[in-house]
Parts: sequence; structure tokens; C-alpha cells
Amino acid sequence: MTLLDVEGVAKSFPARRRKAVVRAVRDVSFRLDRGQTLGVVGESGSGKSTTARLVLGLIRPDAGRVHLDGMDVLAARGDRLHALRRRMPMVFQDPYSSLDPTWTVRDIVTEPVRLGRRRDRAVPATRAAELLELVGMAPAFAQRYPHELSGGQRQRVAIARALACDPDLVALDEAVAALDVSTRAGIIGLLQDLQTSLGVAYLFISHDLALVRLVSHEVAVMYLGRIVERGPTERVYAAPAHPYTRALISAVPVPDPVVQRNRTRPPVLGEVPSALAVPSGCAFHPRCPLATDICRTIDPPVVDLDDGHAAACHHVALITKEGVS
Repeated sequence: MTLLDVEGVAKSFPARRRKAVVRAVRDVSFRLDRGQTLGVVGESGSGKSTTARLVLGLIRPDAGRVHLDGMDVLAARGDRLHALRRRMPMVFQDPYSSLDPTWTVRDIVTEPVRLGRRRDRAVPATRAAELLELVGMAPAFAQRYPHELSGGQRQRVAIARALACDPDLVALDEAVAALDVSTRAGIIGLLQDLQTSLGVAYLFISHDLALVRLVSHEVAVMYLGRIVERGPTERVYAAPAHPYTRALISAVPVPDPVVQRNRTRPPVLGEVPSALAVPSGCAFHPRCPLATDICRTIDPPVVDLDDGHAAACHHVALITKEGVS
């Protein structure tokens, strides 16, 4: 059952010291079912984090619509908007900067509950202990301050705060990128266990394709503000239908030296263009080895393949025929 429905969302920002705009997000559409994870991947500046903030109503889009469980997020105001936001919190990359250093862990994790109560701001003393236990922390941590915690513990506190109001959706913006490998594995395992037990959906934003493959049911690949490919994770990784996706996946190391040595990597030319001057036609054409005249002049439509797999490329048929090694 569809929980989140995003259609045609776009956002531009005025550029400083220039009479130009940054086209951060362009015509983004996707759906996310209850209890599922959508991984959003792409290089820095591709619009992943901005998309998450647009979905959560933290930024107003220039166009498009966002529905959570059939309710229009962008039309909501006042108390209704606050109620919707409690159903879809966000966990940020840096847990230290997102936690108030002057508050105890108890105050931090119960803050969403207090804000949701207009008359009685009191929170049961056991609520903090319940939330900490949910994320694998002892109740004794409730009296500590953020600077007394490790990076992994701080991120667990941030996750506990996000779960305080029993949300339907949690946006995770590079939530494990700042953690070491072992701690990252623990947090990923926690998130998967929470999804199984609570049925919460995740919008998982990351630049780590191997990690996204591990945790996501579906994946959306972004390039210069647009989703260029989306579909079931294993299908996209096994048969990428866009040259950008193909290049990203081929760059992920394989834990087999023989296979790794024999792999071919599709060439990707140059650097990512500026969002101040998005190329005409297909935005990827200046770097694409398959680019032709039509790519330089006409923005490719989204081509539906099968099983929910789709890509925005003029040469989908050629790429899917060749496959990827």
C-alpha cells in the first residue's frame, strides 16, 4: 500500500551575486510503500537532501505535489502541518550538530512528544527509557549529555528521537556516513530490526551504492536534480538501464580479485556540470559515451521497462541489450 506519493516536485534557489538560479530538483516523482525502503543515490550536489526536505515540507517546492497517506503535505498549515511532520521525522548525517548540547538525552528523545501536547506537556518518566531500549541503549544513558556519548550512541539517540511519535516514515540523510565501519554495521542492523518490528518506511539517502543495495527495496538514482533511473533494487543493480547508473555500479568494488580485474568500466567523461547551468537536452550528455545529437537537444522521457523499472534515456534499448559487467 502506497504511503508516500511524490509527483513532479521541482525547486530552484536564487544564486548569490548572480542573476541566475540553481536548479536543485527537477521534476522528481516516486512512490514509497509502507514498511519499505527507498534508497536515493547520486553524487554530491545531485539534489538528494533537497528532495528529502521538500518531501517533509521543510522547504516549499516551486511545483509538484506530495501526499502522505493520501494527505496533501504541501497544502497543510499550522497544527495540521506539525502533525504531519511528526509522522515523518528526519535523521541527519552529523548526530552531534543535530542534538542540543545543553540538553540531557532524556530531554532530547522526549522533545517531539512534548511538542505534540498542547495542554499537558508532561511526558511519562518511562518514555525515555522505552525509546532508549528500542535503539539498544541502557536507561542510564538518559541522564547523559551528547558530548558524553560516542558517535554511534549519538546517532542512536537521534533515531530514538525520530521514533518518539511512532512515525510512518523516517528520512535518513547520510545517517551512517560519519561513522566507522563497525559502528555503521550496528546502526544498519538496528534500522532493519526497527523496520521489521515497527513497520516504518525509510527514505534512505546515501552516496554509498553498496550500502543502498543492502538496505533498500527500491532505488532511485539522481543526477543534477532529476531521477534518471528507479526500480526494484536488485533489478537496477543487475541490469542498469541508464549510462550514469551503469557507471556508478561498475565503480563499486567486487570482493573477488579475479572478477574485479576482468571487469570493464564504462567511461564517464569530465566533471559534474554546475546546477547553475544545467546542460540542454539530457543533463548527462556532456559526460556520456553514448550521447548523440538527440541527447544534446531533447530531454529524454522516462521509459518504463517492466516490474516497476524505469529510466530517462534515449538509448535504453541499447544499454539493456549490452548489459553491464
